[in-house]
Amino acid sequence: MEDEETPGEVNKTPDLSTLYMPQIVSKAIDISLAKELKNLLFGSSLCCFSEEWKIQSFTFNNIPQLKYGIVQKKGGPCGVLAAVQACVLQQLIFADSNRNRDTRCLQPSEAHRTQCLSLALADILWRAGGHEKALVALPSGRQQFTPTGKYKADGILETLILYSAMRYEDLIVFLQQNIHQFEIGPYGCILLTVSVILSRSINL
Repeated sequence: MEDEETPGEVNKTPDLSTLYMPQIVSKAIDISLAKELKNLLFGSSLCCFSEEWKIQSFTFNNIPQLKYGIVQKKGGPCGVLAAVQACVLQQLIFADSNRNRDTRCLQPSEAHRTQCLSLALADILWRAGGHEKALVALPSGRQQFTPTGKYKADGILETLILYSAMRYEDLIVFLQQNIHQFEIGPYGCILLTVSVILSRSINL
């Protein structure tokens, strides 16, 4: 692939994840970054995500007429869900110029809507990183640091591994390979929020 490829051209590729391994750099989160994230999100490193946030991922509706829709389980992270839903709809309706733009595009197969979700998340994260980089935060299942001092553990931030992509193509492949973390969860909404913040940077 050429570096000059635009995101629009990449979107037409059906599934890159089986073609090559993405060039991704990973590192564990540390307590100072976790504190910065909590201070930015909550105003204090002693606060934690609510249960409404913890149980929310980007799970699709299985009612036939609403298969394009992301289900909100409880109140809370509706702003994040709305933004992702808009980008998923953009992929479903406009990404494939060969598709008929009628109601059939809103009745996607499970595989196609998952593909659109991964492309939507890639677009969001790539824009957050200024079209130069993106960072994806995924849970490792174990603590990466020992919480000390004025920091309240929530069982999520302490387990994160941060994966950096410097090419849009690599980001798409990585998200396709790990999309279940966002779609099925359990912390999909939190993972995306943290990923967007870190792609953009704490300072910005």
